[in-house]
Amino acid sequence: MQSLKVLFALTAAAALTACGGGGGDSPTSTPGPAPAPAPAPAPAPQAGNGTLQTSVAAATYADARRLAAFNQLNAVRLGAGAGLLAQSTALDTSAQDHASYLTVNGFNSADSAHDETAGLADFSGANPFVRMQSAGYAYSYATEVIGDIGSTSATSDCVGDLLDTVYHAVSMLSRATDVGFGYGAGSAAGMCTIDMGSPYAGGSARQIPPSGAIVAYPFGGSTVAHGTFRVSNESPRVSTALLPAATAGTPVVVGFRNQDVVAGGAVTITQFSLATTAGVALPAVILGGSSVSGAHVNADATLAADAPEFAVLVPSSPLAAGTYTVTLHATIGGGQALAPTAWSFTVAAP
Repeated sequence: MQSLKVLFALTAAAALTACGGGGGDSPTSTPGPAPAPAPAPAPAPQAGNGTLQTSVAAATYADARRLAAFNQLNAVRLGAGAGLLAQSTALDTSAQDHASYLTVNGFNSADSAHDETAGLADFSGANPFVRMQSAGYAYSYATEVIGDIGSTSATSDCVGDLLDTVYHAVSMLSRATDVGFGYGAGSAAGMCTIDMGSPYAGGSARQIPPSGAIVAYPFGGSTVAHGTFRVSNESPRVSTALLPAATAGTPVVVGFRNQDVVAGGAVTITQFSLATTAGVALPAVILGGSSVSGAHVNADATLAADAPEFAVLVPSSPLAAGTYTVTLHATIGGGQALAPTAWSFTVAAP
């Protein structure tokens, strides 16, 4: 089965703007050449096992910027329990080709910033999935994110900005196994394109945490740069009925797609909360994909389509500098408890 997902984030100097869309865990038709056929189903997972990549070859980027982005994203994924991404020269090609196209033609030359218009300079493929295939990457799963559009600063924190969202962070913590990076130039020097995927030949090797484990970001012991999520600038936007203000607190992203869930379990959350070091619980909204239900969980259509086994807690107000504790209690189909149940992270001082 193929899974295609497109996410597009753009940030100005001090603000995040994003728009997104795409497929999820069901087959999605794609314009252009027919994608590779779906691989045979993977064997049923066994409790206690996992398929996370805990080591990958060192990246061979000659430029410091792409090397830093590779290391930054992998450091987050390792801490979050999502598994490491391996450098793919094919995905590097597709990502850089599109970054070059956007640099020359701008971000409104097609219906989506992920798309390209044939005949324009540096055209390399109508959409991300055609470009990945053209570069030689036959995928069973693929996703693309684009960040810091409009920024002229070559020092922009594109990876960090993409992680400071709801739907885009979910994509960054996806089950992909490989990654490629591309960067803009000149007036688009801050822009990055990140292509991620799992190969068709290794379709059963998608990153799966072991039984009882989760993916969590911010993860235990981590520090985030600031506690404000510019919720009104992410598209698709979290429901205004749930988060009416323009800003909220740093989202806490949890992925439940471990061996137990892959084997057919559904997740039930009984507690998902955030508190100060003094033990004061903070008002928050919990969003859940279609495989997640439970106390105070709001069904979210975007997660249901793109990441059904994810839940995201969004504090109703920005977080001040300090340390916060996340408490999570959940089970899956057969009553298997999930770990960890509590962890703390820190919001850095301005």
